[in-house]
Amino acid sequence: MLVAFSIAPSVADGTGSVSEAVAAAVRVVKESGLPWELTSMFTTVEVATRP
Repeated sequence: MLVAFSIAPSVADGTGSVSEAVAAAVRVVKESGLPWELTSMFTTVEVATRP
């Protein structure tokens, strides 16, 4: 099964930089050990399902 999600962080400190929030989200995906792909619109993760 493929699961696609998008992250739209907001910044309350007025800097306009969302790089730390996006980097943290990508780190979680990487550490999951699952196959994944990052595109301009979505992050897609391949999840094994049981028959």
